[in-house]
Amino acid sequence: MESAQQAISTPLFGLVDYLEVITFYVGNTQYATPVSEVRYIEQDKRKTTRIEVNAKLGAEVTTYQGKPVPIYDFAELMGCEAEYIKNFKLLLTLKEREKDHIAWMDALEATLRTGVAFTKARDASQCEFGKWYLTFTSEDELLADIMTDFDEPHKRIHALADDLLKLKEDGSLEEALEIFEAEKNRTLGKLISLFEAARERLEIITRPILLYIDTGKKMIAVRLNAISDILTYYKNDFTLQQDVDDNEAIINLTFVAGYLDNKDSQPPCVVLDWRLFNR
Repeated sequence: MESAQQAISTPLFGLVDYLEVITFYVGNTQYATPVSEVRYIEQDKRKTTRIEVNAKLGAEVTTYQGKPVPIYDFAELMGCEAEYIKNFKLLLTLKEREKDHIAWMDALEATLRTGVAFTKARDASQCEFGKWYLTFTSEDELLADIMTDFDEPHKRIHALADDLLKLKEDGSLEEALEIFEAEKNRTLGKLISLFEAARERLEIITRPILLYIDTGKKMIAVRLNAISDILTYYKNDFTLQQDVDDNEAIINLTFVAGYLDNKDSQPPCVVLDWRLFNR
């Protein structure tokens, strides 16, 4: 007996030999959704009702033409963490690390003025931000440039502890306090500006969207990090999934219809057919 995939995937191109698709990425994998299955596209403004199942699992519902529509996060469907969720977490991390360095300077000032023990990290690579910073990378060039600019002022801030406490020990407390105030305005001020710039950039690049898709059985909304392009492929670019894969994990993704050849030695694009979506 012919499978549902065989019955549906063949007419994916309809009566013509080309297919217009919306492309997007999850990680390094390119996916394509047929334009013919998409009814509406909008920025995700988080106007949803969330049904909490537990801390990690939940369901969201939005509306389309006045009717409730379930939302599926595409990255979660693929077993990945969505880029926009990573960015939301990074926003929170940056806010906390900014507070850490304001508290660090307050602690140093308290030590200079009162003699209370200074217990904060003096090595820039040993504070929470420093440990994270050494491993952080970003594919966004502007964000990467902003993060590179953190290196000098961050190291300068942490170097203040040894320099200023040594001045105090040598009897030059007034000089130490003068340098502290200058560095608080200049170096800490620059750090705070960089934290703000990094958060602003993250907010700009963190704009998930919703694709409203007609599966033929029901309307669904699919959340994506972003749309890459709208492209046209031809029938001879298309290979059925069943003709390529024998991996159980791939086969169980019932709405993966096949692959589109990208030419030029680029990896093939995974083409989706939401008529096969069975959730």
